[in-house]
This record gives sequence, structure tokens and C-alpha cells, in this order.
Amino acid sequence: MKEELDSSDMEYAVFAIRQQPSLVAVARNLCGRNASDCADLVQDVLLRALLKWDKLQSWTEPERRAWLVRVLHNRFLDQCRRSRSEAANVINLGNVHKLFEEPDAPDLELWECITETELRKAVASLPYNLRRTFEMHSEGLRHAEIGRHLGVPVGTVGTWLFHARHRLRDQFRDMAQARRKRGNG
Repeated sequence: MKEELDSSDMEYAVFAIRQQPSLVAVARNLCGRNASDCADLVQDVLLRALLKWDKLQSWTEPERRAWLVRVLHNRFLDQCRRSRSEAANVINLGNVHKLFEEPDAPDLELWECITETELRKAVASLPYNLRRTFEMHSEGLRHAEIGRHLGVPVGTVGTWLFHARHRLRDQFRDMAQARRKRGNG
């Protein structure tokens, strides 16, 4: 019985080592250049394969590969959903004005005119790179941490955050002016 267990373990190890490079390649396509996210995702998938090895062992190699890639993709989507919902909880009317720590920050009147729904909609309307940078900044991450996560230089993070702030500021200003006009009309 001990020999069977060892051969099964050995078979899994050989399988995992053989599949890891292709899983890393797929993870890089999904995660971008963030090596840490890629490694975490691949390790999570390989752990799931180990836990289901009794079942996977009877499958053909192409079936196992397909299963691994499907699980990797699903885990990536789960992570995206989780980070999106965490970011949605972080950005709110109570703290959004703190994210505009610049000399030309909009006056408080802009914040008084915006609803929570409008805030979330404005952030969601940003292009992906600007939105993710703004969301991570709102979570308290520093520029270097955001850069590592997104796989871009710190200067790019600063530029993206600058553009995100200005686009949001323009949207908020437009909303406030539209409200004033409706109130005056």
C-alpha cells in the first residue's frame, strides 16, 4: 500500500512539474506582469489538482490540462470579482475627497452634490488602468506597491493616478454644474 501511495505522489509531482510552465504562461496572460499574482494563482491551481488527484489520475493528459486551465481561469475571475467588491467598499463618499490630495483639489461643494451611486459609476467609467490604479490607491496602497501589482513603473502609476483624478474631477464638476442649473431653472 505504501508503494502505491508513493507512486501516486510521484505521478502527481511529475505531472505538476510538467504543467507548471504552461500554467505560468496562461497566468501571465491573465495577470499581466505581476509575478507574485501569477505564482499565487498557479500554486492555488496545482493545490486544487493535488486535492483532486484521485479523480484526475484516471483522466487523459489533455483532459487534465484542460481542467487545470479552466480552474486557473475561474480562480482568476474569482480574484477579480473579490478585488472589485473590496474596492467598491473602500471608495465611498466619506473618503473619496481624501484621494484628491493635490493643491487644485475640487471644492467640497462638488462632494456634497454627488451620490454614492454616481461616485461608483464615475469610477467604473474610467479605463481599466486608471480605475485599478485609483481603486488600489483608495485601498491605501503606495505607488510602488501599485506598480508591482500592475507590473508598471512607479512613474506610470503616478501618471495614471493623475489622469484618473482629473477625469473624475471633470465628471464631478459636470454633475455639480448640471445640478446647479436644474436648481436654478
